[in-house]
Amino acid sequence: MRHIRWMMLVFVVGLISGGSRAQGVPPYPGWEAAWDGQTRFTMLVMGIDRRPDDTTRTYLDDVRADTVMLVSFDLATQHIGVLGIPRDLHFARVDTGALTRVNSLLVFGEQRQPGYGPYFALETLQNNLGMYIDAYVAFDFEAFITVVDAVGGVTVDVEYTIDDPGFPDMYYRYDPLYLTPGVYQFDGYDALRYARTRHGDSDYLRVQRQLQVVRALRDRLRDEVVLTRMVGQAPLLYSRLQSNIYTNLSLQSAVALGLAIMEVEDSNISIGTIDQNYSYNYNTGSDVVRVPDRNRLAELLIAVFGATYGG
Repeated sequence: MRHIRWMMLVFVVGLISGGSRAQGVPPYPGWEAAWDGQTRFTMLVMGIDRRPDDTTRTYLDDVRADTVMLVSFDLATQHIGVLGIPRDLHFARVDTGALTRVNSLLVFGEQRQPGYGPYFALETLQNNLGMYIDAYVAFDFEAFITVVDAVGGVTVDVEYTIDDPGFPDMYYRYDPLYLTPGVYQFDGYDALRYARTRHGDSDYLRVQRQLQVVRALRDRLRDEVVLTRMVGQAPLLYSRLQSNIYTNLSLQSAVALGLAIMEVEDSNISIGTIDQNYSYNYNTGSDVVRVPDRNRLAELLIAVFGATYGG
């Protein structure tokens, strides 16, 4: 059964990754990343705020990151660490040192050179966190909805009331969101709404919800029945995702990482957030912004990624 699951996962991951690469990524020196199959591999994962009818934007031009997280896989310890980064958190830019909101790093990088946006974000976070980041993957709203629907939705335990009457839909209109505590089966659109809402609480809780959805999605992908269904949908997934996912990860590495990560036990997955405990308000002289607390940041990174996260 494990062999069958591996073969199906290779087929699905390979087809989707091939699609995302086939649409073309603007050239940039050293743009392709590869995993050697032995050492730690860390990826910057970004959900981008691009709407379905926004045809004026090409590639990642003038789009912001609605979701930002780091996912690090350590083969030696069979451990996965996932770090959520609130989109309003400010980091020192890699070029000027100016404090900049993390969700805007893509924009500034693209302004410098087309295709540089993801690398600018990657290099900025790498410098601020003191850890090497190997690759990036960016996806838009449609990609998220498509993948969640393809696995048959996700099961999420909503632990508190969510009341967001001003929640924006994907067409710049309002789509009020109200949820009472309970277990929900979300389709792609509702999973996206759950992951994006923040008007009723805070950006920190939103990151927690995003991480909750990521775990629920992984649980679905570990189901052989779901993977079998995805194989049948692979041609459709290919056509629907090729213009909605961007990555510099090689196809071979994407498949190898997919296989390895799916074998990690849930007990070996650590999740954390740069929340209020690991950040503070900083007065720049013209504004007050939220920045990581460097005195405590290493404590969080070790808890999430392990003691060798910087190596």
